[in-house]
Amino acid sequence: MSRFGRAVRGAEAGAVAALGVAASVVVLDLIRFEPLATASALSGAALGPGGLQLDLTSVSGLIAGLSTAYRIAIFTGVHFLVFGLVGIVIAVVFDGESRGGFKPIVVAAVLCTVAFSATVAGSGSVVGLESLGPLATVAVNAFAGALLIGWLRLGDMSEPEPEAQPQADGRRGEEQAAGS
Repeated sequence: MSRFGRAVRGAEAGAVAALGVAASVVVLDLIRFEPLATASALSGAALGPGGLQLDLTSVSGLIAGLSTAYRIAIFTGVHFLVFGLVGIVIAVVFDGESRGGFKPIVVAAVLCTVAFSATVAGSGSVVGLESLGPLATVAVNAFAGALLIGWLRLGDMSEPEPEAQPQADGRRGEEQAAGS
């Protein structure tokens, strides 16, 4: 596969990993009975202060809620972009033969954690770490690394060869053509 093809597969794998991280963070927030708390905290840390303020009883509350939804949407786009870039790096560095074993998963998880840490450091806030906690952050990024490498390995699998279908007289297609 060409480098461009590997980069495209890496971007796909990064999107799958980003989706897995987003879903796991939403599940963690739901377990804590704080839906979208982490997404709101991360988007607020990256794009400016504010929290999840959903008050539909006033116009200002509605505007604040829409502003928060906009920030979360922008941050989600950046989230997918960063994971896509991590996927491209992993796909280009590790070719199909070297993706076996545990090392690529660890490297992918470390790159995902570095990307998250760079986002937190770039925003000048540790809100993201405080929102999830260090253990959950490492676990979610390890999960992302496993998803990323798993998707790349899945793409490396070759398609099975189709078997010849038996003809009406019980012989296979090749045998019938040879016997004619």
